[in-house]
Amino acid sequence: MKTQTKNLKTSLWLLTLMMTFTFFSCEKDPLEDCRKDPTCEYFTCKVNGKRWEPNCDGGPLFGCTPWDVLYGGGIKAMELHIDNEAKNSRITMIVRKEWLKIGNNQLYTDDFIQTFYADGGEICNIFVLDTISPHSFNILQIDTIKYYLKGTFNFKGKNDCGDQVTITDGEFNLPYRL
Repeated sequence: MKTQTKNLKTSLWLLTLMMTFTFFSCEKDPLEDCRKDPTCEYFTCKVNGKRWEPNCDGGPLFGCTPWDVLYGGGIKAMELHIDNEAKNSRITMIVRKEWLKIGNNQLYTDDFIQTFYADGGEICNIFVLDTISPHSFNILQIDTIKYYLKGTFNFKGKNDCGDQVTITDGEFNLPYRL
């Protein structure tokens, strides 16, 4: 009887320990509340599996915005530029020759205008959209009254040195300008 009680206590203790560890190890989603507000601005993704966030070094008087989104204004184009000044990196996504639509849109690249991820300014640190690999730029919402775009994305980029970068879990809700 004592052995059964001891085994039961040990099992309960282990179960409590596992539940406590599981509860405290769960990462709270930092954008959970922001996603519920249609005017909450955010951008997030993972670069090679590590979280990448916009960042800019603004002064105390003027502040800063780490993104610039251009859309419309009479031309069929969208440019989304996101900077992380602390890491000296940038993500640029471009859609050309078509209006954005709800659903998947074709990311654009040619010899001069490119969708890319840059990690520094050197040639081997610029990863241009790999058009052969699967990629997506999915628009979930276009608010033409308050000028907001909401969507998800992922893509792979290649540099001139043969290296590759993988951008995943991309998500944004950003204001745009004409």
